[in-house]
Amino acid sequence: MRKIELKDVLDLTAYEKKRPEIRSRLIKHKDERRIHVGPKVTYLLETYDTMWYQVQEMTRAERIVSEEGITGELNTYNELIPERNQISASMFIEISDVEERKSFLTKIVDLPDHTYLMVDSVKISPEFDPRQGSDDKLSSVQYVKFILTPDQADKFNQAGTKIIFGFDHEEYTCEYTLSGKEKRTLFGDMQTD
Repeated sequence: MRKIELKDVLDLTAYEKKRPEIRSRLIKHKDERRIHVGPKVTYLLETYDTMWYQVQEMTRAERIVSEEGITGELNTYNELIPERNQISASMFIEISDVEERKSFLTKIVDLPDHTYLMVDSVKISPEFDPRQGSDDKLSSVQYVKFILTPDQADKFNQAGTKIIFGFDHEEYTCEYTLSGKEKRTLFGDMQTD
């Protein structure tokens, strides 16, 4: 997928006028790319559109109008846009109780070593952003990328191929098998340049 450029970012006034329509479209776009793996972890599979929207919302919320400020946002969010045959995701650990969440994040500090995407029985380990968390506690938001071979990416478009997001941690063992529609959506995303 292409990266967001300065010229792609709407100024605050133009964005505010179009925001209701954009927001409605992006909610649907995100819903098609939201994967719940068990009761505590949700992936939001990122695309150019989700990151463009995030830049627009950040510049709106922070009232960022300078070219330097917008470029800073682009540098941050462009890292999360996947390249061809990649899946990039924001991974959210969703536990509403603060104490329970803190305890869980301490127990699963090594979750990155127990995270996988399985494509036709082959496990693919993701790359985690090393800036998310510390040695003694995982952050409740993680940025991950799964890098696939062209053959593995093509399997998303084949009927009968099982695609599974999973965790095999002693504190959290869960899997989610993609539906045919989810596979086709991700296949389309991975082929976009």
